[in-house]
Amino acid sequence: MAEKEKFQSVRAVIFDLGDTLIHGNFTAGATETVWEDIYTQLINPAKETSIPELKSLRAAWQEHVQTAMARTWQEKTEQEVDFLPLVRQAFQAAGIPGDEAFLREVISLEHRLLYERVVSVAPEALATLRELRERGYRLGLVSNFCNLPEVAYENIRLVGLLDYFDQTILSCEIGWRKPSLLIYRQMLERLDVPGEAAVFVGDRLIEDVQGPQKLGMRGVQTVQFRQEEPNPTIAPDAVIEHLDELLGLLP
Repeated sequence: MAEKEKFQSVRAVIFDLGDTLIHGNFTAGATETVWEDIYTQLINPAKETSIPELKSLRAAWQEHVQTAMARTWQEKTEQEVDFLPLVRQAFQAAGIPGDEAFLREVISLEHRLLYERVVSVAPEALATLRELRERGYRLGLVSNFCNLPEVAYENIRLVGLLDYFDQTILSCEIGWRKPSLLIYRQMLERLDVPGEAAVFVGDRLIEDVQGPQKLGMRGVQTVQFRQEEPNPTIAPDAVIEHLDELLGLLP
């Protein structure tokens, strides 16, 4: 079957978020400047010597938050981690007091600053989404996003993407992560299309290609920002380097 013929019956296009529509180098120096601002603005604005230094919190954050989040990717965990307790553990381990309202404020500021300074939208993303909508496709967004749902949605809105989608599902709001079939099924139900009429676009072979294919969807791998090692058991229906190449695949 010619590559384009695979997509003739498609009526809905579902996208991953990170390293598909957006990209950010969260190990860059900008990440540390974000935390310096959080510490100055929220954690210790009065420069009290009784409050532990930022380096103590960063070490605790690595141990309790980042390690847990990395484990979900490594182990392909299908149940999402509750983010707020991880943050609470990090602050307690660092010896920094804070109630739930304070922790939510920290989380919100961290992600807003990260999205302002570190995250960028793929160059072709907005034009591609506009063209797909003009062609009449239903658009969905499915992301493994371990955070507070309200923070996640606000940041997707901040980069100008949220309004392009007919439906959005984030793992932090439903409690399940890709490659759980539950998250794909829920999106198909919301878009009111069978798997055979949908294509899933993302950078990860298991989460964005193999998982959707199990429900009959076409899986398109994008390698613009990251490329996984080939997996002999997973065959994408197409591989693209830039999002606008998707327009040439779809009728």
